[in-house]
Amino acid sequence: MPAPLAEHVNGQPAFTTIHDEILDRAGAQLRLYRLDHIPGALNGNKAFKLMPAVTEALRNNAFGLASFGGAWSNHLHALAAAGRAYGLKTLGVVRGDAHAPPGAMLEDAGRWGMNLHFVSRSEYRQRRDPDFLAQLQARFPGYCWLPEGGSDLAGVQSCAALGRALNNRLETGEMIILPCGTGGTLAGLLAGMAGGASSVQVVGYSALKGAGFLEADIRQWHAALEVTAALPGWRIEQRFHGGGYGKCNSDLQAFIAGFYRRHGVALDPVYNGKMLWGVYRQLAAGELQGKRITALHTGGLQGLRGYPDLLAEMTQMGFEGLQQGF
Repeated sequence: MPAPLAEHVNGQPAFTTIHDEILDRAGAQLRLYRLDHIPGALNGNKAFKLMPAVTEALRNNAFGLASFGGAWSNHLHALAAAGRAYGLKTLGVVRGDAHAPPGAMLEDAGRWGMNLHFVSRSEYRQRRDPDFLAQLQARFPGYCWLPEGGSDLAGVQSCAALGRALNNRLETGEMIILPCGTGGTLAGLLAGMAGGASSVQVVGYSALKGAGFLEADIRQWHAALEVTAALPGWRIEQRFHGGGYGKCNSDLQAFIAGFYRRHGVALDPVYNGKMLWGVYRQLAAGELQGKRITALHTGGLQGLRGYPDLLAEMTQMGFEGLQQGF
C-alpha cells in the first residue's frame, strides 16, 4: 500500500466533528472520516479502488489502464490522474457524443493524456458483454481493463483497509455511513469489518435511482473474497438519490452551500452531498435520534464543476479546493 494510504489507515485517521443545531436537538453526533484529505494524485475512495490496478500494471510493465464512464465520471478523472502520476497510458471508453463540447472532467482527462473513445448509449450498455469487451481489447491492445467505477475484486479488497482502520475506533451502536455508486467501497469496508465491530450499523446511501441490485452485488463480492466472519448489520438507503445519478435539485444545492458556509467542509453533489442531505432530512423527520454517526467523505469534489452556479457560490465563500483539479 502506498505511503499516503498506509499512513491514513494505520496512523490516526483524519476526522472532522460537525456541530449543528439539528444534531443537538436530536441528541445525535456526526463526524466525517476525511478520505478527501489523503495527499497525492489520488484521494478519496478512488485511491483505494485504483491503486491495486496501478501497482499491478507497473509490476507487469503493462501499456496502460482502460475503463468506462460517462462525461462527468469521477472514476475516469481519477484514472487519468493516476496514469499521469505513475507514467501509465490511460484509455476512457466514454458514453456520449464525441462532437459535443467536453465538460471540465473530460478536459482534465484529455490534458492528462487519456485517450477518449466515445460510444453510443446502446454500445455502452454492452460494456459487460464479453464479445464487446473482446472487440475493444483487439482495437486497443496492451491495456489492463477495469470495470466501470473501478470496482473490481482487487479494488474492493483494497477498500477493506478502511473497515480495519475503523474497527477499533467505533463505539457500541455507532452508525457508519458512506455514499454508494457501484457499491465496491461499501463491500470492501464491510469485508474489513468482518469479525470486528459487530455492534455497529453500516448504511450505504445510494446515489442511484433504482439501486436494488446493489445488495446482491455486494454479497457476490463477499463470496468471491470468501468472507466468512460475521458482518455488522448493513443496508442500502435508497430514498435520497435526488432524482437519479448526477441529478442535483435546488434543495440539494442549497444544502451543500449551507453546509460549506457553516462548517467549511465542501461536499460534491453526486455522492457526499446526497448522503449528508439525506442524513439531515432524516434528522428533520425525527429519525436518527441519539445516533453517533461516522460518515466517510469519499472525495470527488471535482464533481462540483458540473454545477457552475453552486461552485460559484462556494467560491465566493472562499472555496479553493479545485485549484489543482480535485
